[in-house]
Amino acid sequence: MYKGDLVFLRLVELRDASLIYEWEKNKEIINSTKRDEPLTIAFIESIIMEQRNVLISGQVRYVICNCNSNIPMGVVDLYNIDFNNGNAEVGIAIVDAMNRKKGFASEALKLIKEYAYDDLELSQLNALVSLDNIASNKLFKSAGYAMESSFISEKKMNMFTIEV
Repeated sequence: MYKGDLVFLRLVELRDASLIYEWEKNKEIINSTKRDEPLTIAFIESIIMEQRNVLISGQVRYVICNCNSNIPMGVVDLYNIDFNNGNAEVGIAIVDAMNRKKGFASEALKLIKEYAYDDLELSQLNALVSLDNIASNKLFKSAGYAMESSFISEKKMNMFTIEV
């Protein structure tokens, strides 16, 4: 577990599957998530089980919890982890709008960066952010990520990078 002043990160557990299922149905989250499989509790449970060994799965998900209340507020993920090149992609979501713009996401990004460096020995994190997601673009810039490029895939994206 990684702990800051505002939030702590704990590994996602099977008991979180129904909560994550509800979060993943959120319209803002759906627009940011790419998935090949239909969304079901069983699918989410299989991902949770797969992520138990980051060295094999190449991904890990943490639940972002409020330090004062222990209430889960969102998730932060490392995925497409490339141990040979020392990099990974990072994704983050604070699900309820009332918990946004309070520093929770910034601190969670700081904590996941520490985890990436200390535990996984990664040297770089990348984030792909939709051009229309103004809040996330601001978040990554304020967290010290540099905008490397903008490109068009299925939608217009910015790519942010930070050395860890």
